[in-house]
Amino acid sequence: MPETVHAADRKILFTDVDDTLVTTDKKLTDRNMKAIDSFLDAGNIFAVSTGRALSAAKNLLKDLGYEGRQGVYICAFNGGQIFDVFSDKTLFRSALTQDQVDMVNQCAREYGIHLQAYSDTEVLSETDNENLRKYCRIQKLPSRIVPDLARAAGSSSCKLLVIDYEDPSRVSSFREYLSRKLGQDDSVSFFYSNQYLLEVVPKGISKGYALRFLAEYLNIPVRNTISAGDAENDIPMIEAAGVGCAMANGTPAIRKAADYVTECDNNHDGIAEILRKFG
Repeated sequence: MPETVHAADRKILFTDVDDTLVTTDKKLTDRNMKAIDSFLDAGNIFAVSTGRALSAAKNLLKDLGYEGRQGVYICAFNGGQIFDVFSDKTLFRSALTQDQVDMVNQCAREYGIHLQAYSDTEVLSETDNENLRKYCRIQKLPSRIVPDLARAAGSSSCKLLVIDYEDPSRVSSFREYLSRKLGQDDSVSFFYSNQYLLEVVPKGISKGYALRFLAEYLNIPVRNTISAGDAENDIPMIEAAGVGCAMANGTPAIRKAADYVTECDNNHDGIAEILRKFG
């Protein structure tokens, strides 16, 4: 058993999931698991910070063996919902308004690109297409086809997601289109979680916001936080943390923003490297 840390010295590890915590085939390496277990056993905090829906993140933690584990938290929807796994309780939630969903949905309809929203348990979409089906296979989530996305989502969707797995250049061009159409309306923020996925969230919501919220909630100084990520949506978390770490396989932008870049990538125990060095 590792030595238990003093309460004042507790740390939080905030880690992205895809291409950071897990391998390309969505597995947790033995070394990463042992490092996280030792970190938790010492009294520290492990927070999965992801663009995934809460239900998908809970499914993942169950698969990885962390369901119901004390000291484990989920920052889902890029910080839009913060959840205590041990207590099975939401600590914070921020959703888009129905008008915001409608505004972005109108742009997606005009452009002709897939857009989806979320209920507490399902992915919501106006069309049944391969982008939706592939996403739901990966995330292990059910979907529901609805006639009007804004009406179906109401004010309950913590994010919207734009997807084109076949042609990611359409995602980047839609981002430019959306920016032009919204003009001075800055009530939403949007950023990539990877080249195929554009995330849309309420203004002010980010993984960096979630890091600061959870650190304050747990009375842990921000200087005692460690973060790990690989993509644009991880940059606010990298910049907010006491030590922000970019994966070796991360984008040039996140490597530039980081305090530390791992030698090992997500397929070769990068999280274990971070915890060995800073945890």
